[in-house]
Amino acid sequence: MINSSPLQRWRDRLTGFSGLVAGVFLLLMMLVTVVDVTGRYFLNAPLPGAFEMTQFLMAAIVYSGLPNVSQRESHITIDLLDSVTPDRLITLRDLAVNALCCSAFAVLSWRLWVLAGEAAEWGDTTQYLGWPLSPIIRFGATLCAVTAVIHLGKVLGILCLPNRSQP
Repeated sequence: MINSSPLQRWRDRLTGFSGLVAGVFLLLMMLVTVVDVTGRYFLNAPLPGAFEMTQFLMAAIVYSGLPNVSQRESHITIDLLDSVTPDRLITLRDLAVNALCCSAFAVLSWRLWVLAGEAAEWGDTTQYLGWPLSPIIRFGATLCAVTAVIHLGKVLGILCLPNRSQP
């Protein structure tokens, strides 16, 4: 980008990295599925623990994608009332939505972090592979915190620059 601020360049890199990580996890999940299905149908030997691997990778994909989706404002939305919403309310709506998202992701991050601590304390593991649950929960908690910070940045951007559209 030409004349972009260091903050904008940092956010763009973070968003791109988030999407890349989610894509890598998706590729790994597809490989696990291909190996499992191939082994199951052609060799009569499914991949041991494929279901648990898929669960971990699915969680990793969802949490990895959150910062990217939030920064790009690509969440599922309903635009039923957009055509009749007065322009003066759009900024207020965007402020409320981003403040609510910031709060929700902050609380989710906190509760996931607490849950990860409990899982580590109790030694919770997956049933078949015996993988510890706390690392994937901490991964989710960390990315929820990053997503909360992204929404906080959007709130501050709206409050500090009320006449400019948000990227």
